[in-house]
Amino acid sequence: MRRHALWIARAMSRSDLTPLLAEDIERLAVICQPQRPPPGTVLMQAGEDVTAVYIVRDGVVELRTRRLGSRQVVRLVRAGDVVGDIPMFCERPMPFQAVALSDTAVLRLGRDELVALLHASPSLSLRWTTSITKRLEQTQHRLLSLLTKDLAGQVATLLLDECGGSSDGRPVVALSHQTIGQMVGARRPSVSRVLDQLRRQDLIESRYRRIVLLDVAGLALVAGEPSPPGGPCAEAVWSDRSRAGEAVG
Repeated sequence: MRRHALWIARAMSRSDLTPLLAEDIERLAVICQPQRPPPGTVLMQAGEDVTAVYIVRDGVVELRTRRLGSRQVVRLVRAGDVVGDIPMFCERPMPFQAVALSDTAVLRLGRDELVALLHASPSLSLRWTTSITKRLEQTQHRLLSLLTKDLAGQVATLLLDECGGSSDGRPVVALSHQTIGQMVGARRPSVSRVLDQLRRQDLIESRYRRIVLLDVAGLALVAGEPSPPGGPCAEAVWSDRSRAGEAVG
């Protein structure tokens, strides 16, 4: 359990801002329950009281809701992120259904045990608060994108936020056109047209449930991002812009 606690400590936030003591790690290890739910397992149901929080260790947890009788994907929760802590602290029911996708490992922390631990550990409380703040900032960034950008800008922003690495080192987004449409509130045909436009501009390479980002800096321009996003593509954006600067120089 201690290795899971150490991983949580690294994943929650910057250790230089919120260092943990050795006893914090030991206390966290005691309440940490590793689980590997089968694909499709509902970890948390919408409308239910939150009795535990889940930290995603590996894989993806999908947050879903229902709109006009159909399933709507709200967000994809990846390794290092937390599900359920914000409604728990706000004493609100879970707003979404949380479903484990394929090859997912999570760490379960019971509500009472976690609250008691946070009361006893100021350093862990600060680190958890920092994690919540980062996630709220990401949500605000997504909301501003939906309110202020056209569909091309929204899709480009989503691709930058959701990209991850592949076996060949290229940034990849493993989402279907339908899921992208649900996450930006647009119809699938409209999303497909935008993706086709980005493909013709040599910014992406699109296949079934796999979108390779060929020009991350170019996508950032379409997204209207003055600086690299905070997601997995940040280093690639800086790298692309640095190369462009070297070429001009």
